Amino acid sequence: MPVEAKPLYRPDVLRPLLSNFQMPRSLEAQRPKLAHWSNLLESGRIDDLNEREILPDFLTDIFCGVLGYCGPAAATERFTFSREKYVPVEGEFADAVLGVFDGDRKQFVVALEGKGPKDPLDRPYGGRRLSAVEQAYRYAINLPCDWIIVTNIRQIRLYHKSSDQQTYELFETQRLASDESHLRKLVYLLSADRVVPQTGRCHFHELLS
Repeated sequence: MPVEAKPLYRPDVLRPLLSNFQMPRSLEAQRPKLAHWSNLLESGRIDDLNEREILPDFLTDIFCGVLGYCGPAAATERFTFSREKYVPVEGEFADAVLGVFDGDRKQFVVALEGKGPKDPLDRPYGGRRLSAVEQAYRYAINLPCDWIIVTNIRQIRLYHKSSDQQTYELFETQRLASDESHLRKLVYLLSADRVVPQTGRCHFHELLS
């Protein structure tokens, strides 16, 4: 039998933080993007698209649009979203990394691995020997960074490198367009201003402790 997933953060810790959290005004302009992805999933049209066709647009809309990260082309010196990051030990590429990149400074915070909508994430798929989650954990170990995001567009999952693979925060993409509490939790936990703040460290550490 499959092992039941456990939340990464205690609900009683998050509840008061989320109730006091004010959604950013800039989010209003991003809601059509959330509706677009929800409709694409609901209609089933997404099943006709593969990872290479659809993943780059999804990462841009969610992480750069909704969550406020910026890539090298959108920034002057400091940027927080880097695609296709080479992992020397594995000789492979993580789909993206969230962190602080400023001149010679490279601070990796989150390894991000994305797959197509048919990928089950928890078991090997498409001829791979590792599941998407296992692959992402190895990227995090070797980059190195402490946090992991895995997505197959249907879901976005947040993991901690030192926690087991059945412990994560889960966000359903379809729910983000219609469930305000679900969207609030995504924005609170994963937005750039708390994961890669201008000063201080990522808020994941304090929440976990």
